[in-house]
Amino acid sequence: MKRTLLYVGSVFILILSAVTFIFVPAMLHGAPKGLVFGKYDGKKIELTQGSEFATSVANFGDLYKNQGQSLNDSAYFYIYNFAFNATVSYLAGKDAVKASGYEPTATSISRAMLPYFSDENGNYSAKLYNRTSEATRNTIKKDLENKLAWTRYYEDVFGTDALKTDGYFEGLTCLQYYGNYVQLLQIEGTGKLGKNSFFGLKTSDAETEFLANLGTAKRSFDLAAWDKTNYPDQEVIMYGVDHYELFNKHDLSVISLDDKAQAEKLLGQIKNNEVTFEDAIKEFSKKYYTGDDGKLSSNYEYQIKEIIPGEEDFKSIIALEKDEVSPVIQAANNSYSIFRRNEKRDLNHLNVEKNIDVVRNYLESHEAGISEEYNVNIAKDFAASAVANGFDRACKDAKVTKVSVPAFALSYGDNEITGKIPSDIKELQGAANNENFLEKVFALKNGQVSEPLILGNNVLVLKMTGEQKEAVTDESKKAVEANVLSFDATGSRLVLNSSDKVENNVQQVFFNDIMANRSK
Repeated sequence: MKRTLLYVGSVFILILSAVTFIFVPAMLHGAPKGLVFGKYDGKKIELTQGSEFATSVANFGDLYKNQGQSLNDSAYFYIYNFAFNATVSYLAGKDAVKASGYEPTATSISRAMLPYFSDENGNYSAKLYNRTSEATRNTIKKDLENKLAWTRYYEDVFGTDALKTDGYFEGLTCLQYYGNYVQLLQIEGTGKLGKNSFFGLKTSDAETEFLANLGTAKRSFDLAAWDKTNYPDQEVIMYGVDHYELFNKHDLSVISLDDKAQAEKLLGQIKNNEVTFEDAIKEFSKKYYTGDDGKLSSNYEYQIKEIIPGEEDFKSIIALEKDEVSPVIQAANNSYSIFRRNEKRDLNHLNVEKNIDVVRNYLESHEAGISEEYNVNIAKDFAASAVANGFDRACKDAKVTKVSVPAFALSYGDNEITGKIPSDIKELQGAANNENFLEKVFALKNGQVSEPLILGNNVLVLKMTGEQKEAVTDESKKAVEANVLSFDATGSRLVLNSSDKVENNVQQVFFNDIMANRSK
């Protein structure tokens, strides 16, 4: 089961909490040294040379590059987040092991150091050992002592298998760089008695069998779809004619202030000719609803109604005569506005046919249910035809394209165990998280046609075309076990990161201290 760093998430975060903290100079990507990205149990998670966090940033950067990813600002945002989570896991593991009183034995440390001083045949090389400075040897020893302690913690929680390369690292060439440490994990990860692990959360064979069976029952479908935003021009025009008052335009200028008393004072000055309306716009207006010229930008009646929610206030603004100034009006954003009509009221209503987009935009933003209902009714007629004449004939008569959906299992949230809904069928986007859709579709019997179903921007009618039952294999059981481990790791990370001990400021530091300073 091949996985990449960008997909794996929690399992890698935990495993790489050990793997990434190993002897690579931190690449700080132009970030000021000493930035504190947060804390764990009062300990600073700091971007300083040699810190666990900085080293983890460097090595996650290497993992990205080895996968062919560009180390741009976007990548580094994720790298800092990965590194922060890994550092939290690492520090928590160290604290847990320290509290237990466990210390790696001298023998286990020596065994872990062996790969660093071995020749090409894997044999210990006294020459290589003596050629390495004592300071470097001590650094390696101390580092591996810490890693062995962390490994003890991880094995106790998740079991020894999680630290082996089989399955988790298969085909992951980016980890070849860390070969020595992966070899260390293989040497230490031998806690087995027959088929049973000494340590870690346990999963029974019956549970594995049950979970493996969840994704074996699959169903296939035929599908027809209508974009629920599609609405004929003639229907749009009819709506515009019937609701013409919504699309009257008004030439208004506006002065907006945050303080009511200031607005009242300014209105008195305008009426007493102490200041002109234009000068008041330039000097005092916040221009919430206008450009620099003070002209109201959204000036159709339905837009003005949104700015002025009070019915009586709205009517008073619409009724203004040329050059007439309104009293102070409270606007929707709690500002206080003074309106003035610039031109004589134009009672010539909008030519809907020439301005159909104005009406269509209104319908899409304010009355989306109208076009949805229109398409649902079309889908209802289609479904009745499909029952009476067959799905293919109904598609031909309705001039819609039939989409054949390959078999998939009931899988809420695209769960890894039960499989995923086909991602290449655009009409099914969002289906994995739509409980109502999944309930209705999987309640169909073979050959049955559904009622119209709303999914995203589409109205769908589906026909169930077949059922199949796949066999549970040893390979599928192993996949379940791997996924259960991933879920356990995810749960562990979520609980840990939501702890009161964790203070995560990665986002603030990245945007406020790194990106903001770079743009200056």
